[in-house]
Amino acid sequence: MLSLLAEVRRRAGDAGLNLLGLVDAERFDAAQTRERRVRSIAPDCGTVLVVGSGGRELWQRFERRSGASCRSAARVDRYASAAARQIETLLRSSAIRCRTIAGPCDSRLPFTQLGEAAGLGTVSPVTGLLLHPQFGPWVRIRAVVLADGRPFGPIADASISERFQPCCGCSRPCVTACPVGVHDGLGGQDFGRCASHRHAGNCETHCSSRSACPVGSSHRDADGEHAHRHAHSLSALRRHFGLGVWRWLPNSWRRP
Repeated sequence: MLSLLAEVRRRAGDAGLNLLGLVDAERFDAAQTRERRVRSIAPDCGTVLVVGSGGRELWQRFERRSGASCRSAARVDRYASAAARQIETLLRSSAIRCRTIAGPCDSRLPFTQLGEAAGLGTVSPVTGLLLHPQFGPWVRIRAVVLADGRPFGPIADASISERFQPCCGCSRPCVTACPVGVHDGLGGQDFGRCASHRHAGNCETHCSSRSACPVGSSHRDADGEHAHRHAHSLSALRRHFGLGVWRWLPNSWRRP
C-alpha cells in the first residue's frame, strides 16, 4: 500500500494540497473527549488522512487552472474539497472504505488538533492556531479522509510539537497586535471580545494577531484569501455569540 499512499500524496500535491499526514484514529481518540473523537463519526475508522494547504500554493494553483485571477476564495474552498474527494475515490478504487469530512466549515472534528497529530504543525499555546515550521499560521486543514482499518499499515506518532515550539522564547507580538487584547499571553482567549469588536465594524479585512506572527511571514495569504477567511470567521463568531440576526435564536439553534 506504500505505492498507493505515494499516489495519494502525488495527486494531493498536484492539486496544491501540499500538506498531508496520517493519524492513528485509536491513539488520537484516546486523548479526546467523547464528542471530539473520530470514531464517534466513523466507528470503523483506523486511519485518518489529514489534507491541508500551506502558503499561497493552493490559491495560485487554482488561478492557473481556472485561467483567471481568482476573486472568490469560496471557489477555492470548493476546489480543495473536490480534490480531497478525489483522494477518497482513489482509495475506494482499491477497496478501502472511507469518507471525507471537508473543512473548515464542518465542526464535527477538531481539525487543528488532527493537524498537529499528523505532524503538520504545533498548536500555539498562545493563540490556539496551528503553526507550521515553514508556513507559520498560514496553513489550513482542508479535509480529513476517514479510512476503515489501517490500509497503510501501522502509523507512527508524527507529532512535532515536542521539538517545534516557536512560541517559547518569542516576544509574542500576536498578543500586543490585537487591538482588544483577545489573547492574554498565557493561553487564554476571550473570543467574545473579538466577536463584539469585529461585529461593530472593526478589523474588517485581516487579523492583526495572525499577521503579527513572525513564523512563516513570507507565506502570508494573498489579500483576497485572507479577507475571505476573516469574513468567514466573523460569521461563525456572530453565530456562536448570538450577534446580529442570531440574537433572536435560542442557543440550541446556534450550535452547528
